[in-house]
Formats: sequence, C-alpha cells, structure tokens
Amino acid sequence: MKPILCLLAIALPWSWPAHAADTTRPASLLVLDASGSMWGQVDGRAKIEIAREAIDGLLADWDSATDLGLMAYGHRRKGDCADIELLQPVARFDAVAIRGQVAALQPKGMTPIADSVRAAAVALRHVERKATVILVSDGDETCHADPCAVGAELEAAGVDFTAHVIGFDLGSNARAREQLQCLARATGGRYLDARDARELRGAMKSVAATPPAPAEPRECGRFVAAEPYLDGMATWPTGGTATDLAMDRREDFPPVELAPAAQPQECRALCEADAQCSAWWFEPVGSNFREQPACFRWDASVALSPPQPGHPGSAMGVKPGVRQIVLKAGEDCADAEPEQGGG
Repeated sequence: MKPILCLLAIALPWSWPAHAADTTRPASLLVLDASGSMWGQVDGRAKIEIAREAIDGLLADWDSATDLGLMAYGHRRKGDCADIELLQPVARFDAVAIRGQVAALQPKGMTPIADSVRAAAVALRHVERKATVILVSDGDETCHADPCAVGAELEAAGVDFTAHVIGFDLGSNARAREQLQCLARATGGRYLDARDARELRGAMKSVAATPPAPAEPRECGRFVAAEPYLDGMATWPTGGTATDLAMDRREDFPPVELAPAAQPQECRALCEADAQCSAWWFEPVGSNFREQPACFRWDASVALSPPQPGHPGSAMGVKPGVRQIVLKAGEDCADAEPEQGGG
C-alpha cells in the first residue's frame, strides 16, 4: 500500500465561537498531512516542499475576510494514528503565522484520513453551520479506516459539510482514486486529479476559489418540546433558528469540560442555573475522541435535531415548555405556522 500525502481545509460561514466573536464571518480550517510519506518525491522534489508551495499559493489567494486555522497530523510520532493536532485555532486570517507553522512541520508518522476528517468536523461543529473540506491525497488511508464511510456517516448524522478532494500523483492506484472519489461524491463535493506540482497548485487555486455553500434559510414553524431529561440520548444544532428570540435573551454558550467522573446531572444543573439556557447535552468520555466529559448548552433561538441515541453515558434535556426540536425544516418563514403539539 502506497503511503499518502494529504491536505484538508474545512471552510464554514463563521468561526468557532471560542476564538472569534463575529459569527457573521466565514471561517476555514486547514488540515495538513505531515506523515512520513511527505518526504517522497515528485519530479525530484519532496512532497512536503510541493505542499508548502501549494499552501503559499492558497494563502496568497485567500480572501482575508475569511478566518483561518491550521490542523496537522503525523508530525510528532511514528506509527500513531491518533497524532492529530490543532496548531492554530480558527481566527482572523494570518498568513505569516500559518506559513510559519507549516514550515516547522517535520513529517514522521501515519496518515489517518478518516479520523482527521472526523476530528476536524468535531473541532468545528461548535460553529453550528455548514462546512467545506478540501482534501489532497496521493494514496489511500493507512490507519485501517474508510474515509468514504466517515463522509457518509457525518452526512447521516446531520454534520452538514462538503468535501472537495484532490488526488495527487495517484498514478495507477485505483483503490486510492476510488476511495477519494467516493468521499467527494458522498458529501456532494468535487474530485480533481493533480499529477505534479503545477497541477496541484492549480487544483488548490480552483478549490480555494470555490464559493462557500450558502447558509440554510432560517427554519420556521415546525418545532416541538422535548423532555427535561432524556437518558442515553443526544442532540445537536441544525444551523437553523427556532424562534425570533430577542437579542437580549440570547447567549452563545461555550462548551464546558467537566471532571472525568462527572455525571449528566451536572450539565443539567449548569443549564437550569442560567435563565438564558434552554437545552443541554452531556457528552461522555469516549464519544468523538473525548477524554473528559463535556457539557453543551443552547439558548431558545437554536434549532436542535430530534433526540437520537448517543454514546453510552450521554444525556440531554430541554426546559419545559420550550419548543426547540425541529420536526420539519426548509419552509418559507412567511408561510410557516408554529407547531402547537408537544414533544
């Protein structure tokens, strides 16, 4: 199996609230493969050099109105499929800082494409909006996972993102090409081939110029209540708006990491103690690579997906009387009528 070179960028219409207060700005996250295969050569040049050059071109063409962060994997340890690190949080565009981080990378390890796609989605899910992934790879997954299946899994779970995929120097590697094409197809993205440095620069320029997916229209009308405590269940924002809640009643709650032995009731208590909080979800250890349990909270303006089975130990709840669970979305706000039924 041929080792691979891989570069991802995840673009969203706003940035992670923990690092940028202006949620009207689009935001992106670059995820760079720094696995050992990056020392391989194309036309006498190391792939890490070609990747750096392609990133330079990407940064030169970048719209400074779009925030940008950086993630890398395989750059610290050999043989470790969990070597994935957020090097620069999503924030105001800073080409110098990103270029410096990329220049300092020393390729070493494995290429966990699937887990990197999932980890990037987890890292950016707090923005509660669409995501666009740009992936460049010269081969197939090396960590016994299926990127195509992960793409389909995230789509099915309601993580709304599109993957644009560039196959770099794939040659006769039909398995890699099929795998990468499938990832793009599963998420509604584009697939491009690049045989050398020139074509890689062109492909990067092309995907960088791809306009971000338009935001979903504001959701209206079809909302119901849920129970104050649902053991074993989980929910997540759909990106829509449940009500025309007054601005002075809104609050953007950052996720809270709890003690390792924390129980769901602690998350519920945090929500109940804040008048602005209307819903909560306790994410346990082991869910989405989590090493400590976390508490997520939302105000009544955030549209939430119907409760669904979560990782063992999960729990969620919505305060009594709050219709916040989406049953039907996509209607014209002017035509939709409020749903009167309970949850």
